[in-house]
Amino acid sequence: MLPGIKAFALLSFVLLTASAFPARAQNAVVRGFITDASTEQALQGASVVLIRDEMVIYGAASDGDGFFLINRIVTGSYTLRISFVGFAPFEEQLQIGLGTVIDRVTALQPREAEIDELVIEADAEGGITAVVAGLESVVPAEIARVPIPGVSGDLASYLQTIPGFVTQGDRGGQFFVRGGSADQNLAMLDGLPVYMPFHILSFYSVFPEEIVDRANVYTGGFGAQYGTRLSSIIDVHARNGNKQNLAGSIALAPFLSAARVEGPIWKNRVSVIASVRQSFIEEIFPDMFGQRMSYRFGDRFGKLHALLGNSHAFSFMVLDTDDRGDIAGTKKTFDGEKLSEAVNDSSEVAWTNRVFGGSYTYRSNRIPLVVRLTAGRSEMTSDFGPEKAPERSADVSSTDLIAKISWLLKSGSINAGVSYRKSKLSYVLDGIFEGFARESQDLTELDAYLEADLNLLQNRFKVNPGGHLYALTDRSRSWLDPRIRASWYPRGPDGKVQFHAAWGIYRQAVVGLSDERDLGNLFTVWVSTPDDSNVPKSVHAIAGVNLRLARGLNFAAEGYRKTYDDLSVAVFSAFPGFTTSLQKADGKATGLDLRLDLQDRPFVGESVLDGYISYAYSMVEYETHAGVVYNPAHDRRHQLNALFHAQKGEVGLTLQLQVGSGLPFTESGGFDKWLLLTPDVDVSSSPGVERIIYNDPYQGRQPTYARMDLWIEKRIDRGRYVSTLRAGAVNILNRDNLFYYDLFTFKRVDQLPFIPSVGFKLELR
Repeated sequence: MLPGIKAFALLSFVLLTASAFPARAQNAVVRGFITDASTEQALQGASVVLIRDEMVIYGAASDGDGFFLINRIVTGSYTLRISFVGFAPFEEQLQIGLGTVIDRVTALQPREAEIDELVIEADAEGGITAVVAGLESVVPAEIARVPIPGVSGDLASYLQTIPGFVTQGDRGGQFFVRGGSADQNLAMLDGLPVYMPFHILSFYSVFPEEIVDRANVYTGGFGAQYGTRLSSIIDVHARNGNKQNLAGSIALAPFLSAARVEGPIWKNRVSVIASVRQSFIEEIFPDMFGQRMSYRFGDRFGKLHALLGNSHAFSFMVLDTDDRGDIAGTKKTFDGEKLSEAVNDSSEVAWTNRVFGGSYTYRSNRIPLVVRLTAGRSEMTSDFGPEKAPERSADVSSTDLIAKISWLLKSGSINAGVSYRKSKLSYVLDGIFEGFARESQDLTELDAYLEADLNLLQNRFKVNPGGHLYALTDRSRSWLDPRIRASWYPRGPDGKVQFHAAWGIYRQAVVGLSDERDLGNLFTVWVSTPDDSNVPKSVHAIAGVNLRLARGLNFAAEGYRKTYDDLSVAVFSAFPGFTTSLQKADGKATGLDLRLDLQDRPFVGESVLDGYISYAYSMVEYETHAGVVYNPAHDRRHQLNALFHAQKGEVGLTLQLQVGSGLPFTESGGFDKWLLLTPDVDVSSSPGVERIIYNDPYQGRQPTYARMDLWIEKRIDRGRYVSTLRAGAVNILNRDNLFYYDLFTFKRVDQLPFIPSVGFKLELR
């Protein structure tokens, strides 16, 4: 047995054995469902507490089905209190005996409430300032705060409001988080990886508001349960369908139209949800304001969920996506010279995702145990070049088997898990790269974790220590990495001051390669690090503070430091071209994120104002083992985001601003003439082919990126029926933001110009 696996097995045995003894006699259970009485929809996040002698003794929150479970209850008399923001609370007196199992289905009544009252209850829950050492828990209501072309919200646009998230602009499909490159991010849907989660227009991802139950977004410092990536985790849990009645929506807009249907197959027990989205911008506006809009993308999602009694749950989901677009580059040969007949040709990029799998969850009624088993498969394909004859293609596929267990304590839990991932990485180039055209690799990754989630000192101190085992079984290599997260609430969780910190070590054995020197190139090849080299490693350190300055006014500040060892980066050459030759590099990322969040403040003409302002400073630097120091292509030094929303009655007005300093790129150093030295070439008469020569890597900076969007929305809410009309425009100042500059033709390609949008949505809840 490998040393790392031995140490992890011993640690697991000690902690799990120690935690098992105190809980055997305390086996009374209170469980049930919570719904909205007016719509019969499940209420996620409702607070459920048992009170005795005016003190909260036990507590839980309802999940996406409105289900809650409190177990290990000591016998006695209690008050059951169920509450949710915007609803009248429910109370009931309970007499609980040894072995009692109490089931409740509670429908909460909506109530008219003063704004101030709602602010007091909501302050501790939402907004971009609700960040805990790199973790932000996102719910659909927060996603809906950020309007986009179309009607519904999307997690992609919300992520771009989080300090530390960097994109290439309003198109591109790639994102970078607090100094990490695009391949160092892991996005998951119901526990399974999604390799390319953004669409080609960066407003959109495969996670629309309407299918998201909740998303845990870690910009760093993630706990022991996550592995295989160096920089960030986006852990999305999909909604379960409505188990009470038929619901759905239809949204029509040029950029992206959508339809959703959900409902019970067996009321209160089995439900299904399906969502389809498709862009029509290419068909409706192939050319707009002097730019080609050759973008086509869409996604399809479905999920079946079943509650088998109150202890067992099963789900199965499938996701399918496709993207294709013209990045407006000029096709080039392997040495970087321009093809003379392709001056006006396009460079197309395309990718697809397919993810499917299922989960089984067991919640014990007698012992404080929750078990979750997940199995599934994830696939991604990507192409570069014309649709019918791509020049390059790359595929990645993986099969995942995951088991997780939680032992519930009176104040926290002990969590453990193990996962197995078998991946196949392959690519086909056009035969002129590195002397070969085709390559395929297999990689087996084994992950295991053990962590404690403890609430101490009457919930004033929360600590989450753990260890993560990462093993490459086919290489007989393993590592045991420590992680810890902690929060201190000097005046309790609802106090005005909160401190947070996180630290951990992370490793990643797969690398995504792209020709970052070629601005706008989105084609990525996934490869494993060489067998005889060190696996890339990073160390995260994060510290922050959250302050409640006044009612509805919150501030958060976080500083972070990430160091990288043994990164695998492409070998630099004076001649541009895609390369799979790797060299080692070390790196560091240092940054500071500041956030100010405003919620429901009185504004002009009896309206209500909310919004945020965030600023992020970041400095990313790499040094190759050959001594080359540079700032990589995702080093955005300064970034400012702001959004202000004014609401009066059913009408809302939103103004959004994004400003970012220029990203690094490799400049042209000049041109020369290239001759193929073969016997049939006369060097005295052949003119040769003009070829570009690159300067030192990443010494140039693109211009500043800035965009302002304006939206007006009217929402009519009539109980189960809701209609929404949204109109507005992207880039209302019509600023020329650089997306791509072709060094061969000296042709500039800009980001999206001023583009108006209108959309309508009709929803049955």
